[in-house]
Amino acid sequence: MFARVLEKLMKQRVTWIAAFVVIAIIVPGGFAKAFSAAPPSPEQGATEVMPPSPGLTSPDLAPLSQGPLARSPDESPNNCFKCHANLPGPHGGIASKWDASVHGRAGIACADCHGGNPETDEMILAMSPEAGFIGVPPRRDIPALCGGCHSDVERMRQFNIPTDQLPKYQESVHGVKLAQGDIRVAICTDCHGSHDVLKASDPNAAVSPYNVPYLCAKCHSDEALMEPYGLPTDQLDIYEKSVHGEALLGRKDIRAPSCASCHGSHAAKPPTSDEVVNVCGKCHTATQKLYEESLHARIGDAAPKCWTCHGTHDIIKPSEDNFLHPEPLVDQPCGECHVDDTTFRMEAARFESPEDRRCDTCHHPTSWVMTQIKAMKNALVEAQEAYQAAEDAIQDAAARGMIVNDAEVLLTEAHTSIIRARAVVHTTKLTRVTELTDDAKEAAIKARDLADTKLADNLFRRRAMVVVIGIIAINIVGLIALKYQLNRHSEGS
Repeated sequence: MFARVLEKLMKQRVTWIAAFVVIAIIVPGGFAKAFSAAPPSPEQGATEVMPPSPGLTSPDLAPLSQGPLARSPDESPNNCFKCHANLPGPHGGIASKWDASVHGRAGIACADCHGGNPETDEMILAMSPEAGFIGVPPRRDIPALCGGCHSDVERMRQFNIPTDQLPKYQESVHGVKLAQGDIRVAICTDCHGSHDVLKASDPNAAVSPYNVPYLCAKCHSDEALMEPYGLPTDQLDIYEKSVHGEALLGRKDIRAPSCASCHGSHAAKPPTSDEVVNVCGKCHTATQKLYEESLHARIGDAAPKCWTCHGTHDIIKPSEDNFLHPEPLVDQPCGECHVDDTTFRMEAARFESPEDRRCDTCHHPTSWVMTQIKAMKNALVEAQEAYQAAEDAIQDAAARGMIVNDAEVLLTEAHTSIIRARAVVHTTKLTRVTELTDDAKEAAIKARDLADTKLADNLFRRRAMVVVIGIIAINIVGLIALKYQLNRHSEGS
């Protein structure tokens, strides 16, 4: 009896030993990893530094792939999520973030980015290298990893998402530097997030137009991060005070441009690139057409562009005060504007300060061009003064109870002509400006005349009313006196 029991135990022992050897062969190092190291942090790899790869250029950043383990969303259960959902701290938090994200709702599972086997509930098998588990992807590999899905036309068609983000990123200033080994530059997850990716239309998304200035400022306001690139860090502070910043961030006007509107997002370009300096016409289409009619547009590269007069991040509301310096510039050396007698040069550094974005920064005070510039300014100033006088008169009449609808119509016409005249300044044609300012002054004068007439009528009526009231008062006093006399007469008789 004892011998049979011992024999049975020996057979079971041999079976367990054989099973252990098979597992050790199939999953080399699995037990060592499972018992000697804690699960990788969801933030691990954020500060990873990788040396540049010689000869690696932007288009060769990484081959397109479908991710470590691409699966259809309706396949087997996602045990990664089930396990992480029960973990405390950040390991559990990433599960809830993913569940609420666009990826979670679309069925893009953990293994699609991290690899591994989501079908098993054994951590050793789920996170084994043989199952394709890579953990936190290196920063340098993330654009190609995201591009594995986002470059798939068939996969993205149902979401109406473009599929050229990766090629654009590879050609951007961020992508080029990443290919050169600089992992400090922005990658997909820095802007869109990782487990908590939301739709761009979601107001809570970091890439929502209302949030883009603050998103870009996370890096571009960091002095230590920007120092190696020689970039300023005050763009957000300047932008917030500009007409664009006040519209987008203050009034929530989504039509106003954010950083991405001018610099691009995936294809981000540096401020001096042609794509950035010529981008104003995307929104200001009418003004762009007017500029193309000007002498400036015929000069070529040396011609003033939008930023020359209006600035970039610090764009302010246009004003007639922007034509000339408060004090005339004198004794300007020719070399500031001209390389020689025939060649003109345009340097961005000369217009960094708003005080230098004036016509007389380029045009000499005694030139014939300056005569036209001054005439344009005077025409606009006179039209604005006529408009202001008419507006004051109309407001005065309205405050006195007068009906001023007809005058307000003319005032609106004057205002429209002034706006058009300011825009036509971009043509550099004095006659076209004065045509519109003359129309504005004519409409403003008519509006003021109507208001003045109403005020005069009001004054006449008030004076007439005083006279009528005085006559009525005299009549009343006379009647009282007559009654008094009649009373006395009746008492005497």
